[in-house]
Amino acid sequence: MPKKPKVNKLARMSDEERARYLQHRADLEEEARRRKRELIARFIKNKLHKEEAFSRKNTAKLNQMWRYVLRKIKCKQMAREIEGMMSTFNYLMERKQRLITALMSSLGDSDDQHRRAFQAHTETISDFLGIGSQRLDKLHEEYERQKNILLESWDHQEMDLNDHQHEAEFKLKLITYVQDRDFQQYRRTTDQERATDKNDARIEVLIHLF
Repeated sequence: MPKKPKVNKLARMSDEERARYLQHRADLEEEARRRKRELIARFIKNKLHKEEAFSRKNTAKLNQMWRYVLRKIKCKQMAREIEGMMSTFNYLMERKQRLITALMSSLGDSDDQHRRAFQAHTETISDFLGIGSQRLDKLHEEYERQKNILLESWDHQEMDLNDHQHEAEFKLKLITYVQDRDFQQYRRTTDQERATDKNDARIEVLIHLF
């Protein structure tokens, strides 16, 4: 039914009118298609904006969740690393404590050994000094004995040496002087040796102390 009037209308038009009419219809249809394309483009553009907004929002959520997961993983890793470091630290502390204890024990043993060695050394020096004193006393006694023997011999021979009294007295004085000189020299040498031994002992004690 609707096509008959249109056909009749087109039939009543001239060729020029029909051409203009068809051109006008074509323009209207083109304009309708253009508006439709614009509407579709606007709809797609709005849809894209919404999708982009949703995408950004979802991406932000995903990033947030991903960062949360990474933080949890990192926290677990850090907790394991801290536990390992604490275990290593405790092991090193225990090892150093054992080493300090061993060194303190060794230091005490060394101190005891040093004291015993110093005591033995002091006793040895005292023994040497005692031996030197005994030898000096024996030499002095020997000197006195020889002197007494000479004096006794001189007394026995005094009657027979009246003619040579002055010469004998000189010889006796000379012998006494020589013996006294030798004894004094020996005594000084012994005293010097004793002083040297005492000085060496003091120096060695100071060396051990420092």
